[in-house]
Amino acid sequence: MPPVPAVLRLVQTMVLGRWRATGEELYREVSELVEAQPGKEIIVSGAGEGETSEWLAAKTGASITGVDPSEERVERAEARARELKSPLPLSYQHAALDDLPHESNVFDAALAEPLLSSAADAARAVAELARVTKPMCPVVLLQLTWSSELSESAREMLIERLGLRPHLLIEWKQMMREAGLVEIQVQDWTEAGAKAAAESDDEPGLTWQQKVQIAGRAWRQLGWKAARGAVARERALLKELTRERVLGFQLLKGVKWPHARQES
Repeated sequence: MPPVPAVLRLVQTMVLGRWRATGEELYREVSELVEAQPGKEIIVSGAGEGETSEWLAAKTGASITGVDPSEERVERAEARARELKSPLPLSYQHAALDDLPHESNVFDAALAEPLLSSAADAARAVAELARVTKPMCPVVLLQLTWSSELSESAREMLIERLGLRPHLLIEWKQMMREAGLVEIQVQDWTEAGAKAAAESDDEPGLTWQQKVQIAGRAWRQLGWKAARGAVARERALLKELTRERVLGFQLLKGVKWPHARQES
C-alpha cells in the first residue's frame, strides 16, 4: 500500500535534512572537491529543490546546471531562484538522471545528490554523469548507504517512503569504477549527520491529521484491522529512523579517466 504523501515527505525531510543540518561544512568540502569557481561549468544531478545548486552558484560563482527527474521539484527550484535579490549563474532542467540531455565531455565537474538513487538504473545514472564530464575532471557523489542490519521488510518500507534506494558503499564504488572513474576517495559523513540530528530540537512524529490519513487509506483498501496496524507501522518506521547509523551518508570522489570506454 503506497504511503500517505505527507508521511513520505516527512521521512525524506528527516533523512536528507540530517545532512543539510551540518551547515556549510559539507557544502564547502564539496565546492573544494569539484574545484568550483567562476568560469567553471558544473552539473548537479538529482538537484531537488535547488538548495545545493543555489549555494554553489552564490558562494563560488561557478555556472550550475541542476537536473532533476521531478517536474514539481524543478518548478520549486526555479521559483526559489526567481525570489533571489540578484540573479545567479544557475539553471534547471527536467530530465531522467540515467539519460542526461547533454553532449559528452561538456562539464568541468559533476555532483550527484542523494536523489540520484531514485533513478531507475543508478549505475547508468553514475555513468551518465561521467559521460558528460570532461576527461580528468572530478565527479562527486553524495549518497546514502546501508550501514546497519535492517529486516528486509523494514528496508523495503524505508525505500518506499524515501523514494530512494540506498546501496552499500562497495556498490557505489563499483558503479564509479565501471563508469570509468579512477582515484576514488571516500569520506564518511554519517557521524556529522547523527550529531546534527541529536542537536536538533525537532522530534519527528505523526500529526493527528497524518494518522487520520494513514488509517483512512488503510481502511478503504484493506479494512479496519489493517487501519489499526497501519499507524503503528508508520510510527515504528519513524522510530527506526531515529536510531544511529540506520543509514550512512558518504561523500565519494572520482576522476574521469580520459581513456574510459564510452557506450554508443
